[in-house]
Amino acid sequence: MRGQDPGADSAALIHALVRAVGRDCADTSKEARELASQDVYRSIDMPLAVVRPGSTQEAQAVLRACHEHAAATFVRGGGMSYTDAFLPNRERSIVLDTGRLNAVREINAEDLYATVEAGCTWAAVDAELAAHGLRPVFWGPMSGRLATVGGAMSQGAVTFGSGRHGPSASAALGLEVVLADGSVLLTGSGGQPGHSPFFREYGPDLTGLFCGDAGALGVKTAVTLKLEPRPATGEGLSFSFNDFSLLVEAIRNVSRHGLATEVFGAETELMRQAAGAAALKQDARNLFTIMRAASGPLQALRKGLRVVLGGRRFLKASEYLAHFLTEGADAEELRMTLRRIRRAVGERGVEVANTMAEYARAAPFPPPMIVSPTGRRLLPLHAIVPFSRASNLHEEYLQYMEVIGAECEQKQVEAYVVYSTSGKAGFLWEVVIYWEDEWLSFHRRHLPEEMSGVAREGRANPEGRELVERMRVELIELMYRHGAAHLQIGRAYPYARDRDPGALRLLRSVKQQLDPLGLINPGALGI
Repeated sequence: MRGQDPGADSAALIHALVRAVGRDCADTSKEARELASQDVYRSIDMPLAVVRPGSTQEAQAVLRACHEHAAATFVRGGGMSYTDAFLPNRERSIVLDTGRLNAVREINAEDLYATVEAGCTWAAVDAELAAHGLRPVFWGPMSGRLATVGGAMSQGAVTFGSGRHGPSASAALGLEVVLADGSVLLTGSGGQPGHSPFFREYGPDLTGLFCGDAGALGVKTAVTLKLEPRPATGEGLSFSFNDFSLLVEAIRNVSRHGLATEVFGAETELMRQAAGAAALKQDARNLFTIMRAASGPLQALRKGLRVVLGGRRFLKASEYLAHFLTEGADAEELRMTLRRIRRAVGERGVEVANTMAEYARAAPFPPPMIVSPTGRRLLPLHAIVPFSRASNLHEEYLQYMEVIGAECEQKQVEAYVVYSTSGKAGFLWEVVIYWEDEWLSFHRRHLPEEMSGVAREGRANPEGRELVERMRVELIELMYRHGAAHLQIGRAYPYARDRDPGALRLLRSVKQQLDPLGLINPGALGI
């Protein structure tokens, strides 16, 4: 409160938070506050507390307390951000952790929607819906073991289903949002008494307004997802390419006809390094996973034999790899789509063993990649561009890396390109920067068990860290010059820069209306 001693007011805030969620769920320990101040990339300021509401009502009470005591609220889902998306930028703040908001409230198999709480992981939602033969039209990023539904709606995400439907927001039918003053807002057709949340486009698209807002407009506590029947069968194809422009042409041809549910790939050297770190027993585990996920014994035998024969030979040649996953209602439809993908790629690429494509289908939510397989720190930076701009973007990046290559080698920094698609017209191009360095407590806490004993923490490398930060700024600028759009905007990507003045005024007025004190994720979106 204004005019009150800051220390006393902080104590009063903590007391109000304890009343809201209970002492066990309002954590003021240094360990919890330090962990909440970190993401995959870095740490900023520690909050006063980490608060974990277990219901919408508790979330309302938390936000009322923060509003009364003028404390900022930063909302954390799975914690897999790298863009300062939920990191406190001031001491007088709390981190609202959505992990206890993890109930599946309703599954309506007849009308094809499900309402889940924001802290549900994509892997948990997938497992719950599998029993009904359903899934969301976008059903998660590869980090879905940790990544949450609410986080993906706030920040944006791609992978499973993105080849046909686009990013995570395509699956949202409606939202339950708690505003800065503790009031609740419902979007979509479920926002009227007795109406079900089956339809998004009823009047102005308020659901879309809160999707991709980087958490700046309110706290999502529940999401209604658009569902579809799970396919009867599916398969993946893999191709190698020696020319990036031919790779882009091939992916464009597949994407514009909606032939693939997912498209992803990487520089072959990155895949070679990752595979080289794996033991033979890991290969055997992957093979078992692929065969277990097959739709029948004959298909399992066929897929297993193909993987054994192909092995890792596809990593020995070419510059780039691309993987296309597709599905069908039956074996005949699947065979026809696979033929169409092969024709769309044509002679631009060479078909190789589909080991990685099949593993992605069999194990869609692998251990989250918070460090490299050997333990190096990492920072991904992405751009979504139209296919017509992808090759020029990549060419300028190669020229940039030529200039700083010697410095990167000296300071133990490497960078590799990966890529995927979003819908029929978006090419997602991403640079993943790796460097030797000591870990944050975030990395030690969330290192997957499968990587324990293989990934090892490096020594402190402040020079490498400084170079990575400089590369981050310069690469984002390079992307901007090529007209890039971004997901995971957080406080890293230049959403507000040179934006249409009328649109920016409207967005700022909405922020002012919903959050007049600017306490919900301040600084997000650059507004």
